[in-house]
Amino acid sequence: MKPLAADLDAVCRRMRGETRVALAVHEKPDSDALGAAAGMLDLFAQLGVDAGLWVAEGELLPLGDALLPAERVHRGAPPADAALYALDSGNPDRLALPAWGDVAVNIDHHHDNPRYGELAFVRGTASSTSELVCDVALALGLRPSPQAAAALYAVLYESRSEASLRLWARAVAGARSVAEGRALVAVVSVDDLAATGAGPEETEGIVDSLRGVDGVEVAALVKEQTGGARTRVSLRSDTIDVSAIAALRGGGGHKLASGFSSDETPEEVIAWLSSELERRLSTASS
Repeated sequence: MKPLAADLDAVCRRMRGETRVALAVHEKPDSDALGAAAGMLDLFAQLGVDAGLWVAEGELLPLGDALLPAERVHRGAPPADAALYALDSGNPDRLALPAWGDVAVNIDHHHDNPRYGELAFVRGTASSTSELVCDVALALGLRPSPQAAAALYAVLYESRSEASLRLWARAVAGARSVAEGRALVAVVSVDDLAATGAGPEETEGIVDSLRGVDGVEVAALVKEQTGGARTRVSLRSDTIDVSAIAALRGGGGHKLASGFSSDETPEEVIAWLSSELERRLSTASS
């Protein structure tokens, strides 16, 4: 295994030894800051560490309700006994907190970050702080949950409308694991479109984000439709011939990108598709 960079290794070792953590982001946080926070909250939860995001009263968190677990977001100054992790803030003076103590860990991608804090994992060449959190997850040997993965990918879709981001986060967060995580199946219903205000065309990219999750070999998006066939399915893979699966239902496409339509309900299609994926992946080499 390739040795970890010293700063990344130090951060991972510290994370494993924490008991209580307060995360902080910069003022007026964007999707990168909130995505990084969601990712870190998920990693700490997997490590069994009590962690929360702390922000000042009145600080707006765009898409926070879609990207962050509400029970982990707190208002006010962080507790004194919590290790403070600063995310996506090039300067500690920009932290969205009314008051704070020493910064324990500084994770950021801004090139002019002065590397403040006891530990600093700073990469000016990284596209985002969310990318660095993905590096942390990989170094820890942890796999972000579907909801955390949705938040971490949000920075890649900043040009999308708010409605589109809400739909995308909702679909990815509700994705169902098949074949011990080797496949993910997400669904977008008519109710999902109504709840988020997104249009059917704004499902573009969801299935590709699922395919990008570590360990996933096949991704599927099951879409409920109001016109024509009741359900439309998009399939993506880097290793499996998904056109063979689509062909079983009269569909087609390329080996690694295919689809089909059905007059069955989304749940009926998901049941069949999950069974078929289980069968094919169980016989494929791990």
